Amino acid sequence: MNMSSRWSRAWHTVHPGRNPLARREDRIEAFTVLLAIILVIVALPVAAALASGVFAARAEQAAAEQATRYRVEATLLEDGAPIAIGGRAGIVDETSPVAATWVTREGDKRAGEVQATRGTKAGAKVPAWLDESGNPVAAPFTVLDARLVGIGTGVGLWLGFLVFVLAGYRVVRVLLDRARSARWQEEWREFAAQ
Repeated sequence: MNMSSRWSRAWHTVHPGRNPLARREDRIEAFTVLLAIILVIVALPVAAALASGVFAARAEQAAAEQATRYRVEATLLEDGAPIAIGGRAGIVDETSPVAATWVTREGDKRAGEVQATRGTKAGAKVPAWLDESGNPVAAPFTVLDARLVGIGTGVGLWLGFLVFVLAGYRVVRVLLDRARSARWQEEWREFAAQ
C-alpha cells in the first residue's frame, strides 16, 4: 500500500461524506476519530499550563532552599559503607550516612551523620549541605531540577491522556466492528432467505 492510498483511506475514514456505502457505524467511527484528535490537541495546552504551574512551584521551592541552605566540607570520622554490587535489579545507593564533623557558618564545630560516597575512607573531606541551624540536609533543589520536573509533568500528563484517548477509541472501534459484523450477518441471512 503506497503512501497516497494510506492518506486517501485515512481521509475517507474521518470523512465518509455522502458516500451511499457509508454505514452508520462508519459515520460514528469518523466522529470518534475527529473527537479523539480534537481532545489530544486541546490536552496539549492544558498539560503545558499544568507543567508551568509545577515549574513555578518548584522554582519557588528551589529559591527558598538555596536561600536557606549552604555547603560545607565535612570530615569523616569513620569509613563509608563498603562499595556494593547490585543484585538482580542492579540498583544500589551510591551514598550512605557516615559519622562526620563540620564547621557551621557561625564557626561552631558539629558532629553527626552526612551522606558520603560508598568506599570513602575516614578523614576524607566530603561536601555536605546544612540548613540555617547548621544541621545536615539534602542538597537544595535547583532551577534546572524545577524545569525537568515541570517538563516531565507536562509530557507525562499529555502522554497519559493520549494513551487514555487511544484506548477509548480502540474500545469504540471494537464495539463498532462487532456491530458491523452483526449487521453483515443479518444481511447475509436476509439474502440467503430470498
